[in-house]
Amino acid sequence: MYIADKWGQGQIFAFSALDGKTCAENDFVGILSGDRLGIRFFTKVKRELALIPNMARNLAFEIVTGDCIGAVVNEEEYIRILYYDTHLVVGSTGSNTTVVTVFTEGRTRTECVGKVCVQDTEDGDYTALAIENEKFAFAYGKSAEEAVKRAEDGLETDVEEAYNKKWDYYNRHQLDNAEYGKLYSKCVSVMKTQLYSQEGRFGQIWSTPDRLPHRHLWLWDSVFHAVGYRNIDANIAEQLILSVFDSQYENGMIPHMSDTVNCSSITQPPVLAWGAWKVYEKSKNKDFLKKVFEKNRKFLLWCEANRRPDDEPLYSWKVKDDANCRCGESGMDNSPRFDSGKVLKAIDFSCFMTNEMRYMSKIASEIGEDALKYDKEFLKIQEAVNNRMWDESQGFYYDYSVCDHEFYKVETVASFLPLFAGICNESQAKSLVSWLEDSETFGRKFPIPCLSAKHECFGTDMWRGPVWLNYNYLILSGLRDYGYEKLADKIQTKTLKNVNECYQRTGCLFEFYDSECKREPWSLNRKGPVVEPYDFRIRYQSIRDYGWSCTLILDMLHNLDF
Repeated sequence: MYIADKWGQGQIFAFSALDGKTCAENDFVGILSGDRLGIRFFTKVKRELALIPNMARNLAFEIVTGDCIGAVVNEEEYIRILYYDTHLVVGSTGSNTTVVTVFTEGRTRTECVGKVCVQDTEDGDYTALAIENEKFAFAYGKSAEEAVKRAEDGLETDVEEAYNKKWDYYNRHQLDNAEYGKLYSKCVSVMKTQLYSQEGRFGQIWSTPDRLPHRHLWLWDSVFHAVGYRNIDANIAEQLILSVFDSQYENGMIPHMSDTVNCSSITQPPVLAWGAWKVYEKSKNKDFLKKVFEKNRKFLLWCEANRRPDDEPLYSWKVKDDANCRCGESGMDNSPRFDSGKVLKAIDFSCFMTNEMRYMSKIASEIGEDALKYDKEFLKIQEAVNNRMWDESQGFYYDYSVCDHEFYKVETVASFLPLFAGICNESQAKSLVSWLEDSETFGRKFPIPCLSAKHECFGTDMWRGPVWLNYNYLILSGLRDYGYEKLADKIQTKTLKNVNECYQRTGCLFEFYDSECKREPWSLNRKGPVVEPYDFRIRYQSIRDYGWSCTLILDMLHNLDF
């Protein structure tokens, strides 16, 4: 049995829509502490639920997931901590030698009545800790009475029964592999915490990249989440994609980010047809495909009308004057591709659109719609990409500057997307492979860095050198489509090995990784230097327990032939 059991600072601890109704507008989410057996909850004033033994003891974890922690103390006492409801954590200590307490940050008024202590931070947030014998319950509320009632009800729960129910879920969704079984379980755990239930604009289950610090839905993140979830529950995977369309404007535009009420004014990479087809391969639900087809048709038409700078069928991201996030639309926020602020015919946008035409054709054929027009559009964009963006002298694809009428030469992972989209010919694919194998560019110790190591900006800051697992996943898919199985296996093996070793050290899966394998992900720059001690309210680090890192690793593992 291989269940995640590694404690690490910053791991997400949250209640999942799989277990009941969540409340995104009034969320109660924690992260594991790094210096003790504690969970820090990010209400307006931070609180920490801590279990403190009154003597040195031998602690061995049985399970450490996003909603359930179990440990054995001195080989005979059992500690349980689990998320029981959206605003309620319950547990047991196994003996009265462990003190259960709450620490708060800043000004707090504490009132204890009987077995319940209320923490009032005088900002409209209340928590209550109830203790009875070896059981405890920690609850959140918008009033003292609400928090107390939840905590008192929490003491009535059967902790061991609830603990076993959580355990059974992870036991059902595990990989029987000694090397990667616990990593797989970790992925399942994080994926579970991503899920919110129906609320506001969202008519079904929806997902967020990490619950903390992000609490919104993102377009391409949700698709990558669905790709992983198709291996566990195809119905959930369908809901994650359909929720993206719940934010769609009347004109067809889909915002890159939305919550239950608000949404952004920019979009994100079009990958919905591709993701829907991958889910359909598992679910075989044509009704789902029909819903996606019509809504995505409108989105692609909007992209054509609003993100093409001229009549040539090539696409441009919206770029803004913000050094930290010049191109949030592309998802590659601070990539040096966008440092000049110039309007570019973008290799990645054009490839994503080509790929969407390919998969819209597949969907159309499956549901009895006209596929031919998508086949024609695929060929038009493919021809334009190869005519305008392929530099024969370098054997590489580049963005094209609209104002300068020339290649804008920054070598990034975006230039490998013609493999993913089926754009390049065999000779071009061979040349791209040579770049991937070159140790001085992209063939680093942990492949594939998002920027060539030869570039003057290469370093550890987000999209300026680290490894992003979503691009690894897309490029691996492209390599296999072109018959480069050995190289794909080599890159995938290195990816899984490095991610697994990092999980064993830190207990987390991260937003991005060091391609040089010299620094832990949490020490890499993220739009500026890291701030210690870890506090994402000051500046984000490479985010821990990151959504698509988990779902795409799980998909790799699920479909790996051990």
